[in-house]
Amino acid sequence: MKPEQIIEKIVEETDLEEDEVEEKVEEKMEEFEGLVSEEGAIHLVGKEAGVQIAESGDQALKVENIVPDMRKVNIKARVMNVSDINTFERDDDEEDGKVRNITLGDDTGTIRLTLWDEQTEIAEKVEEDDAIGISGAYTVEDNQDNAELRLGDSAQVKMVDDDEVPEVESGREITEASIREVRSKNAEYKVKGMIMDVYTSSPFYSQCPECGSTVREDDDGEYICEEHGEVEPDKALAMSIVLDDGTGNTRVVMFGDRARELLDIDEETEKEGDIEAVEKAAADVIGKRIELEGRARHNDYFGTLELIANSFEEIEPEEELDQIIEMFEA
Repeated sequence: MKPEQIIEKIVEETDLEEDEVEEKVEEKMEEFEGLVSEEGAIHLVGKEAGVQIAESGDQALKVENIVPDMRKVNIKARVMNVSDINTFERDDDEEDGKVRNITLGDDTGTIRLTLWDEQTEIAEKVEEDDAIGISGAYTVEDNQDNAELRLGDSAQVKMVDDDEVPEVESGREITEASIREVRSKNAEYKVKGMIMDVYTSSPFYSQCPECGSTVREDDDGEYICEEHGEVEPDKALAMSIVLDDGTGNTRVVMFGDRARELLDIDEETEKEGDIEAVEKAAADVIGKRIELEGRARHNDYFGTLELIANSFEEIEPEEELDQIIEMFEA
C-alpha cells in the first residue's frame, strides 16, 4: 500500500481526520529524529490506532515490497546465509532459549528470517543457494527500520523448484566514494570523513532484553516484544553523526555495537540509558576522522540520503599522511 492509501485506511477505520493522522506522523518522525521513514511513521501511527495496515493474501511477495507489521506473508527466495545458533538465558529460569537467522534474497533485495527455539531446526535442513517458499509468516521492524520475517504457529517452510527463484548475487558490491558521490538508495559505500557533529538529544531506543528486538510502548505504558510479550526493556544506542569529507557532508546512523565502539562506552552504560555519559563521550569524538562502510537510504524527514553504518575504523593522522605521500609518488 502507498503512504496515502495507508492514511486513508486509518481515517476510514478510526475517528481521526486526515490532518490529525498527518500531524501524528510528523510527531513520530520528530520523536525518532529522522531515524524512522515517513512510511515507517505512518505504520506506527496505524498500529497504535489498532489498524491492520497490510496483508499479503496468497500472492508471493518480492523482498522489496515487504514492510514491517505485515501478516500472512508469502515469499519465495534463496538462502543467502545461515548464521550460527545463539543461546540466551530466560528470566524465568526455564531452559535456555535459542535463536538463529537465515538471510533470504531474491532479485529485489535481501531480508532476515529469525528462527526461535524449535524453529532453529529448519536451519539444519537448508543450505546456501537453496530455493525455499514460506507461507503464513509475519514481519516486525528491526532496529534499523527494516522488515524482519518471523514464523507464527501456522507458517510453513518448504523447498521449491530451483527455477521458481532467480539466481541472486551472494556478494555485496561496495563502492569507494566521496560523500558527494553517494547518490544511490540501498547501495553500499565506503567513505572517509571527519565527524563534525553528534546528535545526543534522544540517543536511546527500547529493546527486548532476551532477543534484542525493538519494542514499543502500548497505551498502558507497558513495553511489548512481538516474540516475548510484556518485557522490562533494555536501552540501546542509536547515534546519528554528521560526516564531512570536503566534497559534502552526510548524516550517518550507528546502532548498538557500532555506536558503543564510536563512543567507547560499555554495554552496562548503554543498558542504563546514561545520557550524561553519552553526551560526554560524544564531545570527545568530534573532529576524529573515520573510514566507514554503510548502506545508503533515503530519509523522508530530511529529504536526503544518509548512511547506515555497517562498520568503521578510525583513521590515524600518520596513516592518512602516508597514503597522501604514496598518492603523490605514484
